[in-house]
Amino acid sequence: MSLPVLVAVMVAATLVGIGAERRFGTAAEERSRTTMGVLLTWVLPPVYLVLVSRLHVDLTLVSGLITGFVALGTVGVLAWFVSSRLLHLPAATVGAVILATIVSNTGYFGLPLVRTVLGGDELGPAVAWDSLVAQPTVFVSAFAVGAAFGTVGGGEATGRGSRLVAFLRNPLLWASVLGLVVPGDAPDWAGDVAQVIIVAVLPVGFFVVGVQLSAQGEDGSLLRDARGRLLPPEVALVVVLRLVVAPLIVLTASVVALDLPPGMLLQAAVPTGLNGMLVAHRFGLDFRPVAASIVWTTSIMALGVLVVEAVG
Repeated sequence: MSLPVLVAVMVAATLVGIGAERRFGTAAEERSRTTMGVLLTWVLPPVYLVLVSRLHVDLTLVSGLITGFVALGTVGVLAWFVSSRLLHLPAATVGAVILATIVSNTGYFGLPLVRTVLGGDELGPAVAWDSLVAQPTVFVSAFAVGAAFGTVGGGEATGRGSRLVAFLRNPLLWASVLGLVVPGDAPDWAGDVAQVIIVAVLPVGFFVVGVQLSAQGEDGSLLRDARGRLLPPEVALVVVLRLVVAPLIVLTASVVALDLPPGMLLQAAVPTGLNGMLVAHRFGLDFRPVAASIVWTTSIMALGVLVVEAVG
């Protein structure tokens, strides 16, 4: 699949998701969640196991994963400082800005993009980043932010024990760990099948994005703040931190010392992920900055990679 086709499929799937939610309402939302559950439990874990098993663990890989956590921690603190101390936003909006900054779409956007732009050989490092950096960030850091800044309790999700259970129940994490420890590499045919599946799940992921955006924006103002602005300061802040500062930290570490795989570098620059909006909604945060950040960062990233490919 070429990059223009990839972007076109992404846009079309999102629009179909919006249309499905508007026509079928909560039924579409429930079906989308069920589909995501099937993917995360049954489809993607074997794919991650295969791709990670073909990855050779060395100091560069481990250093790259550590750098990923450092980058996310840094931009998360910057998001908190600017939104709370300089912009003086309410706590529910500050938490949303942090979520939009640290939660990234490394799975349904990053992996197909890596496969399309860099080729299948870079999927191993990209999958390692998704499962060992991005996923733990959602189940640990994002839930902690929701509990700290949220206006509602979030039920069982607020306790440390519950967050730990959610983290440990993540099948993608354990599939990746198993892929690291099993002796030998998965056969070539399994790697080829895994690459096809990675690209095939992209429309499913963005269909869910469309459904969730439509479900949360029934009043027609999902992408605007209280003053009607399409790009308020807090969303502009997320765009800069998510698409510029975070990848710049990783790129600098790579150039100065680590020489990280291109798949990791590209994963560091992916847009805001859907899970941030789901966490924001669960804990009563202001989900509009997260939704707007998903649209803005995804649009900018997609346009950017198209321009880069066109320029050559």
